[in-house]
Amino acid sequence: MKKNTKIIISFLGVVVVVILVVWGLNSDASTPNYSNSNNNVDSPRPFKGNPEARVVLTEFSDFQCPACKSAATLVNSLAERYNEQIKIEYKHFPLTRIHTNAFNAALAAECANDQGKFWEMHDKIYENQENLKKKDLKLYASKIEGIDTTSFDACLDSRAKTDVVNKDIDEANSLKLNATPTFFLNGKEVENPNNLENLILEALQ
Repeated sequence: MKKNTKIIISFLGVVVVVILVVWGLNSDASTPNYSNSNNNVDSPRPFKGNPEARVVLTEFSDFQCPACKSAATLVNSLAERYNEQIKIEYKHFPLTRIHTNAFNAALAAECANDQGKFWEMHDKIYENQENLKKKDLKLYASKIEGIDTTSFDACLDSRAKTDVVNKDIDEANSLKLNATPTFFLNGKEVENPNNLENLILEALQ
């Protein structure tokens, strides 16, 4: 009798292990898990264009800044025209004293970046710049094809990307920036963004 009991217990143990393995295989390993901190400041940063390009345009921007919204149109245009020749980097510099929703917008963009949807969220935010409360940001994410909204919402609610955004802010402060948008072309600050395309063409020569 005891022997039969041991056999049954052993069998049940094997069944449980098999169930757990199958459940693990069926779970979506590509979906970020925010039950713990997922705040890797060294994770790949969003960019457009050619990652190996010798001409690098870096923008420090604020999602709630009207001038940054106008600049986004210019940057998208440059990305289309010089896609294979330049690399465009986006860095966060939310001016929270005057733009109370800018930091959350930056967090939302980084939560989308975890799912490879940074630029889609970037465009959604600028298209809807007047409405950037958390509920609005979640709504915009839900309209982006391919985003796991459960994971996105968990990321935003937990402010999981705070250190990522703060790292960009620290860099901006170290450069003594005080306005957005601010552009750097190959590490040199661009004094007049209206002349940006001409400067890119000169750099490409």
